[in-house]
Amino acid sequence: MLGFLFGFNARLGRLHYFLSTIGLAVAMTVMIAAMVGVAIQSGAKATDFSVGSLKWPVIALALVFMWASFTLQSMRFRDIGWDPVCVIPGWIALMLVGADARRPGGRDQNAGLGAHA
Repeated sequence: MLGFLFGFNARLGRLHYFLSTIGLAVAMTVMIAAMVGVAIQSGAKATDFSVGSLKWPVIALALVFMWASFTLQSMRFRDIGWDPVCVIPGWIALMLVGADARRPGGRDQNAGLGAHA
C-alpha cells in the first residue's frame, strides 16, 4: 500500500491507471461533498455560510489530490518508458505557459504565426 502512495519508481498499466484515476476522482468528490456538508451544518444559524471557513481544508485536500495525481501519473510515465523526473516538470512548465497565454494580461492572443499588426 505504501508503494502505491510513494511509488514514483513503480509501473502502472493502462487499465490499472484508468481505474485508479476514476477511483481517485470519486474519492475526492466524496471527500469534498462531506467537507462542504459538515461546514454548512456546523455553521451558526444566525450567520451566513462563509466560503472563507473552507479555505484551509480545501487547500489541504487539493494538496492530497495533487500528490495522488502526480504519483499515478509518474507510475504511468514509468510504465510507458519515460522518465517522470523529466516529463512532469516539463508538463508543469507547459501548463504554466498555457495559463499565462489565457490570462487577460498575458500574451496577445492574436500574436501567432501569420498575424498582421
